[in-house]
Amino acid sequence: MSNTVLDRPTFEAIEDYVLDRMSAEERMAFEQRMAQEPSLREELALERENILAVELGGVTRMLKAVGAEQIADQERTTSGNGWKRYVKYAAMLAVVLTAGLWMMRPSANERLFAEHFNADPGLPVPMGASDNLVFHDAMVAYKLGDYAEARSKWAPLLEAEPMNDTLRFYMASAFLAEGNTKEAISNYEGLAADPASEFHTRAQWYLLLAYLRTGQSEKLSAIPLDDDPLYGERVRAIKSGLKH
Repeated sequence: MSNTVLDRPTFEAIEDYVLDRMSAEERMAFEQRMAQEPSLREELALERENILAVELGGVTRMLKAVGAEQIADQERTTSGNGWKRYVKYAAMLAVVLTAGLWMMRPSANERLFAEHFNADPGLPVPMGASDNLVFHDAMVAYKLGDYAEARSKWAPLLEAEPMNDTLRFYMASAFLAEGNTKEAISNYEGLAADPASEFHTRAQWYLLLAYLRTGQSEKLSAIPLDDDPLYGERVRAIKSGLKH
C-alpha cells in the first residue's frame, strides 16, 4: 500500500477515472501518466478496493437492517423461542451467501483483465468533417460506447477496404469492448503481426488482453511487449499476477 500523500487534483483524477467520468482524451492522458508512475497505479488499485468495500458494506448494512426488522416482527407475533428459529435461518442464509460469493469470485485472468483493460479512446472527430461521414459517425458512436452501432457502420467500409488498418483496429476494439473476445482476437492478430502497421503495438497490447481474458497464457507470453516504454510495466504486472 502506498504511503504517499495525494494532492487533491490527483485524488480527484483517480476518482474520475474509476467512476468513468473522464473524456476519452483525459483517460488517455491519465493512462499515459499511470504508465510512468507506479505509485499512481497503486493508488488507483487502492481506490477500487475502497469503492468495493463501501459497496459491500452497504449490502451488509442492508441485510442487518432487514434482519433486525424481521426479528422485531417475530418477537411481536410469537412467544418463547421463536426468535431463535429466525436466527438459525439467518445464519444458514449467511453461510449460503458467503459460499455463493466465494464461488462467484472472478478468476485471476478476469481480475487482471478488469484491472488493466480500458477501451481504446478512438480517434478525434473533427467538427464539420465531410471527407468520410460514415466513418466519423461510427467513431462518434464508438466513443459513446455504442459499439454495435459503430461496427454496423464500419462493416461495409471494411468490406470495401479489407486491408484498411484503421478499420480493422477499431472493429477489433469494438468487439473487445463488447465482450466478443473471439472476434476481437481474429481482427487484432493480423495487425499485431505486421510491424509496418501504425497500429502494430496497440494491437499487440489489446491482443494480449484478449488472450488474458480467454486464458490463452502461452500466446499471451509470446507477445514481446515486456520492455515497451508504454505497456511494458503493465505487461510485466499481468504476467507476474498470473504466476500467483
